[in-house]
Amino acid sequence: MNHLFDVTRIREHFPALTRARAPIYLDNPAGTQVAREAIEAMCDYMLYDNANLGGVFTTGKRSDAMVAEARAAVADFLCAPSATEIVFGSNMTTLTYAFSRAFGRTLEPGDEIVVTRLDHDANLAPWLALEERGVVLRWLDVHPEDCTLDLEALDGLLGPRTRLVTVGLASNAVGTVNDVPRIVRAAHAAGALAFVDAVHYTPHGPIDVGQLGCDFLACSAYKFFGPHVGVLWGRYELLERFPAYKPRPVSDAPPDKWETGTQSLEGIAGTVGALRYLEWLGEETAATAPRTRRERLQGAMQAIRNREREISRALLDGLGSVRGLRIYGSTDRERIEGRVPTVSFTLAGRTPRQVAEHLAGRDIQVWEGNHFAPVIMERLGLGASGGTVRVGAVHYNTHEEIDRLVAAVTALA
Repeated sequence: MNHLFDVTRIREHFPALTRARAPIYLDNPAGTQVAREAIEAMCDYMLYDNANLGGVFTTGKRSDAMVAEARAAVADFLCAPSATEIVFGSNMTTLTYAFSRAFGRTLEPGDEIVVTRLDHDANLAPWLALEERGVVLRWLDVHPEDCTLDLEALDGLLGPRTRLVTVGLASNAVGTVNDVPRIVRAAHAAGALAFVDAVHYTPHGPIDVGQLGCDFLACSAYKFFGPHVGVLWGRYELLERFPAYKPRPVSDAPPDKWETGTQSLEGIAGTVGALRYLEWLGEETAATAPRTRRERLQGAMQAIRNREREISRALLDGLGSVRGLRIYGSTDRERIEGRVPTVSFTLAGRTPRQVAEHLAGRDIQVWEGNHFAPVIMERLGLGASGGTVRVGAVHYNTHEEIDRLVAAVTALA
């Protein structure tokens, strides 16, 4: 572990973690705790700069400047070529539906979209909705034993009618990190576009849309220590090409054409604040001072990724020692890069709800159920039995918290 990674100092940036008798937050896949910088930015905006965009007066101009800064900051976070490629919305699901409807207008009956059985339903339902237009969905299966995608079968799903391949960067249900560059290369070789759901991966490691090679990528700020705001990145020429549904007075140019209605401007301000926190972390964990915001953000996320390898191992070792507990997903310590510290399990003789209630009674917060990923739960044979218990750690969780979790699950077992 990087000796500069001071978890105590990091936790001081999260008001929820500094409360007396604060619970153990292992419910992070459904939304992380919010950094103080994000909260302060939202409050400052609402106190002093609140106005709609486009005004010639002071607060209108400040609001315009804040949104421009937010686009630039998110572009640095995703290593995007241009701030004009960053679209804000209420959440990733809404943005994905908006894009799928627009994309669907360009499709013909018989055109094909490749989806996976590993994805969150927010990256399935918007594409399933296009079946009413005659679009055909082709399903990439998983290996149930380790919850990895069957990439050997991908080429067989691609053909002359394939128009889009859509995949998650990491599974919110079982923690698998997918080989997105390989999937994107296959999609492009078939003449198709590639859409990536990065919602679950964003708090866990660096993202570079250029290295991924994808055409679109969606994420949400409330998963990386900020407020409830969705983000869609797309190649500018593609955002410009596809016909967005929008009010007529809105500009026909990206990104405005995709941002229907008044945005949560305070949320966008809070997104800038969340990224300021990550900039601070990038400076704290750097061996030498980073020169640019992009370097600070990428350095922070790499430091987080390094830290979370140890958390993943601790979760797998601790939970794997509990009698009657079965982990779903990769448990290979030698391939720890292939997962994030999100671990799903079942416990013999107990329903997932009973386990979650037991842990909640000990101030340990975890989720249970299908985690809005019903297809993978059905594929694992868990759809009718309550799904799994999901433990989701992030960089501010401690080894002591993992020990308390394991002790509580062991006591129940």
